[in-house]
Amino acid sequence: MRRHRVEAETHLSLRRVVLVGSIWITSLTVMLAMALLMQDPVPWLSVRLNLVAAGVSFGAVLLGWRRHWRLASNVLVWGTWTAAVTVVAATGGVQSGSVLAFPALLVMCAWVLGVRTTLVMLVLSVLTMAGFWVAGREGVDWIGQRETSPVFSMLYFVGMLGLTGTVTLMARRSLIRRAQELQDTLGALEQHQDDLRKFYRAVEQNPESIVITDVHQNIVYVNEAFLQRTGFARNEVLGQPTHRYSTMGLDAPAWEEALHQLGRGALWRGQMTNRTRQGEDLPEAVLVAPIRASDGSIVNYVELKQDLSERMRAERQIHALAHFDALTGLPNRLSLTQRLRALAREFREGGKGGEPRHGLLLLDMDRFTAFNDVRGTVRGDALLGALALRLADALPDGVLLARMGADEFAVLLEKAGHEAAEVDQHMRALAQVLQDALERPLWLEETGEEVQASCSIGAASFAASRTDSGGHDVLRRAGVALHQAKQAGLGQVVIFQPDMAEAVGKRFRIEKDLRRGIPAGELQPYLQSQVDRMGRCVGAEVLVRWNHPRLGMVEPGDFIAVAEESDLIVQLGDWMLEQACRMLVRPEFVQHGWRLSVNVSWRQFRQPDVVNKLKRILATTGADPRRLTLEVTESVVMRDVDEARERMTELQLLGVEMGLDDFGTGYSSLAYLQRLPFRELKIDKSFVQDCHASPGNAAMVEAILLMARRLHLRVVAEGVETEEQAGTLRAWNQDVLFQGYHYGRPLPAAEWVDLQVGAAGV
Repeated sequence: MRRHRVEAETHLSLRRVVLVGSIWITSLTVMLAMALLMQDPVPWLSVRLNLVAAGVSFGAVLLGWRRHWRLASNVLVWGTWTAAVTVVAATGGVQSGSVLAFPALLVMCAWVLGVRTTLVMLVLSVLTMAGFWVAGREGVDWIGQRETSPVFSMLYFVGMLGLTGTVTLMARRSLIRRAQELQDTLGALEQHQDDLRKFYRAVEQNPESIVITDVHQNIVYVNEAFLQRTGFARNEVLGQPTHRYSTMGLDAPAWEEALHQLGRGALWRGQMTNRTRQGEDLPEAVLVAPIRASDGSIVNYVELKQDLSERMRAERQIHALAHFDALTGLPNRLSLTQRLRALAREFREGGKGGEPRHGLLLLDMDRFTAFNDVRGTVRGDALLGALALRLADALPDGVLLARMGADEFAVLLEKAGHEAAEVDQHMRALAQVLQDALERPLWLEETGEEVQASCSIGAASFAASRTDSGGHDVLRRAGVALHQAKQAGLGQVVIFQPDMAEAVGKRFRIEKDLRRGIPAGELQPYLQSQVDRMGRCVGAEVLVRWNHPRLGMVEPGDFIAVAEESDLIVQLGDWMLEQACRMLVRPEFVQHGWRLSVNVSWRQFRQPDVVNKLKRILATTGADPRRLTLEVTESVVMRDVDEARERMTELQLLGVEMGLDDFGTGYSSLAYLQRLPFRELKIDKSFVQDCHASPGNAAMVEAILLMARRLHLRVVAEGVETEEQAGTLRAWNQDVLFQGYHYGRPLPAAEWVDLQVGAAGV
C-alpha cells in the first residue's frame, strides 16, 4: 500500500513538472517572439522558431490534459531541445545566448524522463555544442546571425534561469517528500520486521506444533515444539512431503479429501494418530488453513497441531475413576448398572427363543465395620484389597465381580438358565464356591498378617427385559436377601423370595410411621426394675413401647432395629433422655432416690451436640444428673476409644454416670475398662441365664464379678428369670443388682411407680 502511495506521488510530481514546464516554455517563447517582433528589422526566422517551440510546449499541455503524461513529457523535452538546437544554430552557435536552454532542459529531462534519457540528451547536447564550436572555428557564417536586443537577451536569460530554478525547486521539494516517504517506509518496515520477529518467536515458542508447507504440501517450516514432540531433526523434514512426517496418520481416502478441501481454499480440521521418530503413537487434533498473498492466491498452508495425549490420558483416567474402584481395581456400581442395561439391550436387539435369566449376588463382609474401627482404615483397605483378589481368583471366567462400595461386592452371573429354580441353584453353588474360598485366611501384604474373613451373601435371579433400565429392581431384591442373610448370622446365604419384599415394605412403613409417631406422642416410656440382694428396688431401666394408632402395640424388636438403621435412633434417644429426666424430678423418684438407666446408641453417642443436648434437658427439667446412668455398648466405645473417653468425660462432668451394657458379648477388653470412666457394668443375659448350669458361663460371670469388685464398678445382672440364677449370682457378689422377669416385667411408667410405691407401703 505504501509503495502504491509513493508511485502515485511520483506520478503527481511528474505531471506537475510537465505542466509547469510546458506553461513556462510556452509563455517564455511567446514573449521572446513578441520581443523579436519589436526589433527592426524583424528576425523572422527566430520568431518562427520561438513560435514553433511555443506550439510544441502547448501541445505537451494538451497531451497532458488528455492524460498522456509520458508522451507529453517526451514531446515537451525533446521538442523543446530540438527547437533550442535550431535557435542556437540560427543565433550564433556556441556564442548564442540560447545555449542556456540546454542546462534547463537537462534538469527537466532528468526529472521527467529519468537518468538514461538524460544521459542521452547530455551526450547529444555536448556533441551538438562541439559541432557548433568546430563550425565556428572553420568560419561558418551562421544563418541570421546578428546582434539581439538587450530586452530579448534579458528576457531569455531570466526565463531560462527561472525555468531551471523552478524545476530545481520542484525537484528538491519532491525529493524531500520522497525522502520523508522513504523514512516513513523504513520506519514501517522496521515495525513490520519487529512484528515479524515477535510473530516468529511466538510461533517458535508455541507449545503446540506448527508446520508450514508450500502449495505442493512440502514442508518449509516447523517450530521447535514439532521437533521436540516428534523427535525429528529440522533438516530431516524441511522440503519433505507433509504426509511423510506431519500428517501420516491420515489414510489415503482421508488425505485425498483433505487435499480437495484445501484446494478449494477451505479450512480442514480433524484428528489423527501420527507417529514419532521412535515409532510411538502421537494423537493430535489438526487444523490446516491456507495462507494467501495480497492478490488472494494461496501461497502456503499452515498446520496447527494440538497434542491430545494428555487429554486422552485424562479421559482414560476419568473413565477409570467413573467405572472402576480405585482401591481394588474392580468395576464399580456404575459399570455393573451399565452391564445390566446392556443385557436388556442385547436381548431386545438380537434375542431369539426364550429369554435367559441371570443371577446377581451381593456380598457383604461380616464385622468389617468393627475391624475397621479397631484396626484402622489402612488395615481395612488392605483387607478389602485382599478380599477382592480372593473373590476374583475363585470366580470362573466370564463372571463380573464389582465393588459396590464400602465392604459390599456384587457378582453378575450371566445366562445362568431359563428357569428361576435353575438360576437359584447355580447362584447357591457359586455362593458356596466363594464361601469355600474364604475359609483360608486372607494375607494382608501391607501389614504382614493373616485375617480370617467371612461374607454374608444375598442373591436374586432376573430376566433383563423385565427389570428396570438401571437394574435397580434386581439390586433392591438382592439387597433385601443380603439384609436377611446378615440378620441370620455370619456367613449366611439367602436367595430372594417374593415374601421378603413384604418384609421390606413393612420396615419401610414402620420407619415412615415412626418418623411421624415420635413427635405425635405415640411412644410411651416403660420401666423395668433393678433390685438389690434384699429385693428392694433401687431404680429402673428406661425402655420404650410404641402404641401405633392402627397397629396397636408394636414390638420393640420391630421398630428399634428400624430406628437404628436410620437417623431416627438419634431422635428416639433424645426423647428417652427427656422422658427419664422428667421422671427423675417426680416426688416419688426423689423421695425413694430411684436411679434411671437409659441406653444410648452409637449414632446418638457420636453426635457432636450430645453433651449440649443433655445439658439443656437437665437444665430444663431440673433433674439430678447423679441419679442418671447412660448405658453404651462395647461397639460404641470400640469405634474410637480416645473419642469415647473424651465424650464420656464431658458427660461425667455434667454429673451423670456411664455404664457398659451387654458386657461379655463383644471384645470385653480390660484395657478400655481401665481407660474409660465407667461406673456400672451390665452382664449380658446370655451369661446370666446359663450361669447355674454351664461351667463355662459360670466361670465367666464369676470372673466378671470379681473384676468389677476390684475396679469398684457397680454390677447389674440382666435377664434374671429364676431365683436359682439370682442365688448363684448373689453367692458370688453380694452387691450385684438384678434385672429381669423374676423381679418384674417392663411396665408403663405410671403403673411402675404405683406398683413400687405400693410395695414400699407409702
